[in-house]
Amino acid sequence: MTLQFILLLFVQAFLLSNINFFGFINPNLYLLFFLMYRLDGDRTALIILGFLMGLLLDLLTQGSGGHTIASLTITYLRPYIIRFSFGVSYDVPMGMIRGSLVNQRVAYFLQMILIHHLLLFVVIYFSFDNILTIIKNTFLSAFFTFILVYISLGLFKERK
Repeated sequence: MTLQFILLLFVQAFLLSNINFFGFINPNLYLLFFLMYRLDGDRTALIILGFLMGLLLDLLTQGSGGHTIASLTITYLRPYIIRFSFGVSYDVPMGMIRGSLVNQRVAYFLQMILIHHLLLFVVIYFSFDNILTIIKNTFLSAFFTFILVYISLGLFKERK
């Protein structure tokens, strides 16, 4: 888990933060850490790790605190999003990954990614004058983040 945290942090800070598709789309692969954190893991530890991930990412990329606020919020909301997305099976450790329907996983990933990106861009732009820019960046960056997360999960899928 520590290796994943550090690897995703540095990949995001030094590689993906410097890639801007079409000049403004920036995928956030570090969300994979929060998406795949164990269901039976310590919730307080996840919130602290969310704060640390966001803070370190903001420091390394000279951000305005957007990653910290967005990461902290989604780590706090994660149990509620899981309960909404998976229903009864959310209590089973890692049951959401192996024994769930594809639409439940997609709903979970999209909710986490969209909430994160919306908060991130609201903090970055912080103006009602930029509402269209916030919405555009939220949806397009979330789309590319979702594709990158899904591809990354496919690479580490267990072979039968």
